[in-house]
Amino acid sequence: MNSYDYVIIGNSAAGIGCVEGIRKVDETGSIAIVSYEDIHAYSRCMVTHYISGHIDEKKMYFRKENFYEEWNVTPYLGRRAKRINRSTKVVRLDNGEELGYHKLLLATGASPAPYDVAGNTLEGVYFLRTADDSRAVLQDVKKGGKAIILGGGLVGMKAADALNEQGMDVTIAIASSQLLSQTMDRYGAELIRNAVESNGIHVLTDSPVKEILGDEHVTGIEFENGTIIPADLVILAKGVRPNTILAKTCGLAIDYGILVDEFMKTSDDNIYAAGDVAEALDLIRGGKVVHAIWPNALEQGRVAGMNMAGANVTYGGGIGMNSAEFFGVAAISMGLCRTRDEKGMEVLVCKNGEKGTYRKIVLQNNIIVGAVCIGDVECAGVFNGLILRRTDVSKIKDILLRDDFDYAKLVGAGLVE
Repeated sequence: MNSYDYVIIGNSAAGIGCVEGIRKVDETGSIAIVSYEDIHAYSRCMVTHYISGHIDEKKMYFRKENFYEEWNVTPYLGRRAKRINRSTKVVRLDNGEELGYHKLLLATGASPAPYDVAGNTLEGVYFLRTADDSRAVLQDVKKGGKAIILGGGLVGMKAADALNEQGMDVTIAIASSQLLSQTMDRYGAELIRNAVESNGIHVLTDSPVKEILGDEHVTGIEFENGTIIPADLVILAKGVRPNTILAKTCGLAIDYGILVDEFMKTSDDNIYAAGDVAEALDLIRGGKVVHAIWPNALEQGRVAGMNMAGANVTYGGGIGMNSAEFFGVAAISMGLCRTRDEKGMEVLVCKNGEKGTYRKIVLQNNIIVGAVCIGDVECAGVFNGLILRRTDVSKIKDILLRDDFDYAKLVGAGLVE
């Protein structure tokens, strides 16, 4: 059995953030990273760009190819962690190998939410989460073919964009009444829908699926209203769920994700969790939430790593944030920005139909708790900083949505140095 000071299960943002956090405190301690994927650390945000043909596989890597050697990390790639024995502090891998640990990080991420409908296992029906998923999808991509995306969240939208670029006839079908229903208000979603449809992608709302049709390979989708649409390729994009099975089987405290404290520590003093699997502090509402986004995962991993190495650093809390570009239309949403979240809030809005821009600020007691920027996103970083710092913006509330608002206005108001 090989033993390490630190074992990290997960090789994406949180796992790599943990390595870098550990090395801020401990330059020599032994580190092992375990990942079921046999690939260098890569960004899952980039898999749709790979499908579109804009990048090759190595362009998905978010750290240098010699990262493991440079940071003195032993990678166990293509190996799945199967069981954790907390009493002996041992991780058992799928090949029977055992790794001892002093401190352990669970950065096991999330997996696509199941899509419980007949035909979901036919050939040509895919989830889209990993590099392997993207390679599989490419096998069914053909110019002029018909693709249906079931789900109108960020992954579904980016998949639709990528397949459209490959020359496929793409339809996005969702059961809800708007695109991006979990991350965007209705007006912003309509602006994005207009951009999507103007580039030839069909959008069907209020369209629950009855069955995915086909014998061995998918041939189409039948909707609850009886409509049938042909399909050569289907992507299931209904969101993700935290991979908590390892934590659950070894007895850690779990709610929706693995529960962690402000140090990213679980109910076991020797085990930490970070990223899409961790249920951590929500900056705006308090309480604990899984924020399955890249920046939060990287920061949580960094904080966990530093604390695993003996530091005493707290995680200040995260917010939900999504950023993407759809056919040249940049869109960013952060914090509480959906219509149903705004009850009792003060909402400031600036719309420019001629330019196709939209900005919205949501305030609670003169503190920004949410924002939407579409078309004009230059101030998004400033808004995000104000949210994270919980800044009282009463002095500048009347200029927040002005075209000339920028960081300099914060300096002038004495809100930052």
